[in-house]
Amino acid sequence: MSCLTPCQLAAAGALAAIIAPAAAGSLPVTVTPTANLQYEWVRVTSGPGQPQTEDGFRRARLGFRLKGDDNRWQVVVEHDFADRTPPDAYLELAPGEGRSFRLGQFKQPFALEDAIADKQSAFLEPSPVGAFVISRRIGVEYARWGKHGTFNVAVFGHRLDGTGDSPGASLRTTWLLRSGAEGDLHVGLSLASESPRSHSASYSLNAGSVLSDLRLAATGGIAGVDRIDRAAIEGLWVRGAWSLQGETAKVFLHRDAGNVSGDATSVQLTWSPTGDGRGYKRGVATAPAPRGHVGWELALRYGAIDLDDGPALRGGRAESWGLAATSYPHPNVRVIANVLHYNSSRRGTANDPLTFGLRVQFAY
Repeated sequence: MSCLTPCQLAAAGALAAIIAPAAAGSLPVTVTPTANLQYEWVRVTSGPGQPQTEDGFRRARLGFRLKGDDNRWQVVVEHDFADRTPPDAYLELAPGEGRSFRLGQFKQPFALEDAIADKQSAFLEPSPVGAFVISRRIGVEYARWGKHGTFNVAVFGHRLDGTGDSPGASLRTTWLLRSGAEGDLHVGLSLASESPRSHSASYSLNAGSVLSDLRLAATGGIAGVDRIDRAAIEGLWVRGAWSLQGETAKVFLHRDAGNVSGDATSVQLTWSPTGDGRGYKRGVATAPAPRGHVGWELALRYGAIDLDDGPALRGGRAESWGLAATSYPHPNVRVIANVLHYNSSRRGTANDPLTFGLRVQFAY
């Protein structure tokens, strides 16, 4: 894992911000540096032992965006120096209003939980539904959006680093039931199927932070997997200072030795006491964007995951309740604090940890 200090990251970000605009001066493109730096502290109390306390960079993503003057194309290249997620590297073409094509490595369209970027999330980590997402793979995507909703479909293979070699396809579509002064309301559906070259799969849920090595539900390696199918349904409502979203997802593993499945669910409510509600764009609830004052957002979330399915799948079950508060002191800075309480059981052993987390995030 890369080891970076805050000073090294700040220097790299400053260098990108200086060089990129200068390089764009003589080109028919707009060059914009991008950054998403997240420094976290987390404390996990579990059982009679000593609490686990960790801190470090959860995300250290730096890169650039090239965009044509006619807004018909853009190239995005980013790298996460914290090595916790694969990078973004893709070309996007927009031949007409409300549609686009994307080629390269990007986040595959599946689940509302994954469509909401960590620049917009209300908690430090995704809900249990995040255990089933596909994340970033090399692929091709076609997208459409308009006043009736969104449609994204993609085919994909492995990652740029050669891992995750599992060709497949995925889609996410939403239907906008209401839009305007009365708020935005949509329902959505996601489907995906892939065939892992390794003929194996694994799923797990951490204790609210990737900085902790505690896993509350974990299947371990599942052998003999010929195909993985996924499905998810979602609902999202955004109005004024409030937002409400819910999602349930299921994964099906097809095996000669017997099929197994797991499922996960989440419900999240947010409210801004300063009136800086979430926005709505292309099927996603965007983070509040206060101007001229410090904004605040409070969030309540329930999540559950079930990775038990007979003797062949004994990954355990877990439920969680979480509270989060986010401050927006600057358009490019936000501070998130959350507390999560879990009730879990795996192979007859119960574990009910309490997780406290704090993140300082700079995004550009």
